[in-house]
Amino acid sequence: MTTTTLMEHDLDFQELHRRVRADFIEMPGLMLTYEQAVRLWACHPVVCRAVLEALVESRFLVRNRRAAFMRQE
Repeated sequence: MTTTTLMEHDLDFQELHRRVRADFIEMPGLMLTYEQAVRLWACHPVVCRAVLEALVESRFLVRNRRAAFMRQE
């Protein structure tokens, strides 16, 4: 991967991270599987997975039994 490609992925990550957080805050009860998230935000699957996992790690999101991502109650 070139430096430019790494920077593009970093910018994509940051932008998507902000958007995902905002959408989950704006829409209480939002629950999405990984596949639904990729479609909703029309993003690269690798970047989407990284963002969702980062939000789970920071405890902003949790995964339910059906592997859907949602805000922690």
